[in-house]
Amino acid sequence: MLSFRLMRRNFTSCLLPFAIVFLLITMYTTVIIYMYNPELADMLNDYQEAIPQMMSAVGMTGIASNLIEWIQIYLYGFIMRLFPLIFIIIMVNKLVMRYIDRGSMACLLATPNSRKKIICTQIISMILYLIFCMICVTTVGILSSEAMFPGELNTSKYLVLNIGTLMLWLAQTGIAFFFACLFSDSKYYYIFGSGIPVLFFFLQMLANVGGDLKFLKYFTIESLLKTEELAAGKSEAFLFCGILGLLGLLLCAAGGIHFTKRDLPL
Repeated sequence: MLSFRLMRRNFTSCLLPFAIVFLLITMYTTVIIYMYNPELADMLNDYQEAIPQMMSAVGMTGIASNLIEWIQIYLYGFIMRLFPLIFIIIMVNKLVMRYIDRGSMACLLATPNSRKKIICTQIISMILYLIFCMICVTTVGILSSEAMFPGELNTSKYLVLNIGTLMLWLAQTGIAFFFACLFSDSKYYYIFGSGIPVLFFFLQMLANVGGDLKFLKYFTIESLLKTEELAAGKSEAFLFCGILGLLGLLLCAAGGIHFTKRDLPL
């Protein structure tokens, strides 16, 4: 029970921020894959030794013995977490919060579509955008790897790594969406809906530094995405990704239920 006209409008309204984020990820992906050679690898290893805390904070630590490990180290500790988060915050604002904050949700409700149909359409639109983004990013990674290093990318592990990352995106979207449905003022959405996922991101950066700050990993959902274990095919990492995906779906459901029952500003 969806409004396909509204879904098309949703896709168009988020196309520009999606394109910007996708181009940034594409640029970093192709550059990182291009840098997979002994000479440049030694340079990055030197950075790890020269500025260990900074490299640890952005998750770029470890020695890669193959292409999938190289990609996991230099893309999935920072780039594949931060840029999609920016897009998610913008997307949820455009598809939900802005309608509520400006009172224009009344225009949607004035159509023959019910509240349930509208909010389900917005949820599905967001999830489809996340999947579309991941498909595009995955395609770029595979094509770039095959063009520069034919046969060296373990495609199955790369797909698993990306599916796990998609679960984190879904959890971040669930948090932002839940608070967008909870409040009528966008400032509270930015404080909680975007603020909490951003806080989780920075807590993970601090936890990555280690030492006395390592305990912070227990206070962020980011730590549930264990990219090194995913790339290695460890079953525990799959379980944590499942938790992330379930959390995202539950928060979307909770937000949607609250939306159908709440009073909306007109």
